[in-house]
Amino acid sequence: MTPEPDAGFEKFFAREIAPWIDEKEAERKLVLRRALWRALPVIGLGLAAFGASSQMIADEDMRGFALFASVAVMIVGALLLTSVLTWGRNFAEELSAKVFGHFGYEYAPAPPEGFLLPFDRCHLLPGHDRVSLEDHVRGDVDGVPFELAEAFLEKKVRRDKRDDYDLVFRGLVARYRFPKRFSGRTYILGDRGLFNALGHAGAGAERVRLEDPRFEERFEVFSGDQVEARYLLTPAFMERLVRLSDVSGGPMQAAFDGDELLLVIDGRRGYFAQPSPWRDLRRNDHIHAFVEDIAFIREIAEVLKLDTETRV
Repeated sequence: MTPEPDAGFEKFFAREIAPWIDEKEAERKLVLRRALWRALPVIGLGLAAFGASSQMIADEDMRGFALFASVAVMIVGALLLTSVLTWGRNFAEELSAKVFGHFGYEYAPAPPEGFLLPFDRCHLLPGHDRVSLEDHVRGDVDGVPFELAEAFLEKKVRRDKRDDYDLVFRGLVARYRFPKRFSGRTYILGDRGLFNALGHAGAGAERVRLEDPRFEERFEVFSGDQVEARYLLTPAFMERLVRLSDVSGGPMQAAFDGDELLLVIDGRRGYFAQPSPWRDLRRNDHIHAFVEDIAFIREIAEVLKLDTETRV
């Protein structure tokens, strides 16, 4: 279970966030009202034209053209509602910055360019053709610097004679500074047998056999330096990785690269949930899940004991 956030958050929420949300709710209603006043007449006109065209136009070609035009009008009406979505996105970004800031973290809507390169270099992510990254967070946990983001990865497939995309990863990609010094690269991968071996053969990495049966059931380790891999993956640290895998909510992979521990967690869900601009913002049922996800950032460092004093 994810630990409860710090006790001060409820006071912070009541003092800083709730009054601000009250103001934003009044603003949301105004934006929504204006958008509906513009969009609904256009959508209604399109619906009326669609119904009339299907009933009153006998010529098949003319009816098809009229129906197409009616749908186009409805689409234009729907596009007039995008101002609500834009307002909602801006509100979500501002709310995220406030909440993450309370925990001492820096927030940005998207990570910097090249953020995924270390994870791709270590073969931690599945093959993909389309990438969406959001919710970039950075800071430190008890002196351990970290940086993470949400990733949505899709693979192009051919389906019914057209290109389509399948979701292959939806979760967190994170980087934490690791307290031990190392010079090589070691990969901790979900057990995929031959696929793992083929994926890392060209990188000069070989399978590392370890003596923890629970760890070996879940992960395969590859490294260019067998001695260094065992130096990093002590029995205690393997136990912590298994424990983190238990609480992560999805398949997990990791790598030691540079001076960092890279982690990817395929939770198959979105993190840091935000309210919908189509409903009352004062319904704060999403906040608990949001803060639990933030608490998981600290839990990763605490479960793995990455603080500089423990030396893992």
